[in-house]
Amino acid sequence: MSDAKSVILIDGHDKDRQYYAHRLSVSSPDYQIFEAANGQSGLKLYKACDIDCVVLELHLPDMSGFDVLVQLVPVARRPEIPVVVLTRFNNQGLLEIAKMNGAFATLQKSTTAGDDLDRVLRQAMATITRDGKKRNDSAPFQSVLRP
Repeated sequence: MSDAKSVILIDGHDKDRQYYAHRLSVSSPDYQIFEAANGQSGLKLYKACDIDCVVLELHLPDMSGFDVLVQLVPVARRPEIPVVVLTRFNNQGLLEIAKMNGAFATLQKSTTAGDDLDRVLRQAMATITRDGKKRNDSAPFQSVLRP
């Protein structure tokens, strides 16, 4: 069970959240999936559990998804957790802003199947570690001293 990955789906749309939770469990039975119906409960789950990835809707009932994103990724260039935005919004400008604020990827629900989300989550978790370091940057630093 060491390969199990924990994922939080933060989405106020119950049907959407349940659909993607089900699709992820079918695509990858090794996922441990948590669900949150609003931003505050999602942030509490994130703090209480050892989470590998967050799937975030930008339109939440209690707060902006951007507020949640900024709390999850306080330094956009150094995310400590991969966040994948999966939203009903189809405004490309908003999706770009989410990326600039630290989202690993932005997906639109109208064009994203469960298998697509699984593929992006795997890529996100393979790229960003929990400590905020990119996996490709894990090679030891070698200093060269010159006389």
